[in-house]
Amino acid sequence: MKITLITPIFPPVIGGPASYTWEVSHRLNKEHEVTVLAFGDGGRHSDEVPVELVRVYDGFFRELPFIGSIVRQANMAAKVFYYGFISDFLYIQGPLVVGYTASLVGRLLRKPMLMKYVGDIAWETAHRKKKTLKNLDEFLADGDGGILRRLQRKAFRRAHNLIVPSQYLRDVLVTYYKMPSDKVHVVYNAVEVPDLEKKVDENVFVTVGRLVPHKNIAGIIEAMALLPKKYELRVVGSGPEHNDLRELADKLDVKVNFLGPQPRDKTLQEVANGRLFILNSNYEGLPHAVVEAMLLKTPVIATDILGTTEVATDETAVLSEPNNPEDLAAKIEEALKTDKTQVAYDFVSKRFNWDQHLEGLNQLFSKTKK
Repeated sequence: MKITLITPIFPPVIGGPASYTWEVSHRLNKEHEVTVLAFGDGGRHSDEVPVELVRVYDGFFRELPFIGSIVRQANMAAKVFYYGFISDFLYIQGPLVVGYTASLVGRLLRKPMLMKYVGDIAWETAHRKKKTLKNLDEFLADGDGGILRRLQRKAFRRAHNLIVPSQYLRDVLVTYYKMPSDKVHVVYNAVEVPDLEKKVDENVFVTVGRLVPHKNIAGIIEAMALLPKKYELRVVGSGPEHNDLRELADKLDVKVNFLGPQPRDKTLQEVANGRLFILNSNYEGLPHAVVEAMLLKTPVIATDILGTTEVATDETAVLSEPNNPEDLAAKIEEALKTDKTQVAYDFVSKRFNWDQHLEGLNQLFSKTKK
């Protein structure tokens, strides 16, 4: 089967979605003929990867508000028309950045489409711009989201089937976007880590993620201020809250090492070497960083919220209350005295692997193509 996989990012860009599309396209290409359409400069790089990679040019116009978006989407539409016409199937990574245009073209071409939903861009945009303090459920229940929410809903409706990485996100689509329950399918993502030599520093805690409000890294720093000064927090990632977080760490006299964005191998090594991995988010669709930490047998502390608790349970992690630095500090001390790493490793190894993920994808390809 000829599959066109449409994604906003692809290596050498770093990040979870880029890593996923690289890996899944190569694995699917063993039994299908895969073409990847991705934003980026430099034209076609089919000699660099076993799949055919087509870059959708976004160079000069990238920095121009509105006009740049129109040019990018027009370029994407043209590529989807060409490659979609000769494909049997469209696998679209997200409903908005590439999904709205790709699903419109796919509908015109009458091609079967599977669309992936891993997070709500309408809510994330409002939260990042500090236009809302609501969590995702409150935001959607109150009818917030404006034009971005409406665009997402249209893209969802055009797709023949929707794939999500957690039961929580399935419930979001069925409850708030009114998608038919038989159209939304949970297929857990596959996560693999290399064999790494662990050089654990007993005084170092690690967190990984974008420096945005819903990751609530500020809450980790506030919790660290309640612990002995010997402990250090290492933060892997970048984002708009960087300066505010650094100022907070200085104000509270907390030892925080902001490492910035790192390649995946270096990120995993930091997690492997940490005494604890901490995720203090207010929202997660399903946190792959937690899965990676468990595969590396690094103890995990995570907030007790939907999405996260599909992987971080009382058996596999120490759970803390959201938005409660005092509780997080207490749970850090508890985690230092407990060991759930083997149970966690066994749990994620069985659930988050490529065999089950590819089996789920191929079943959906067959179901959608009928």
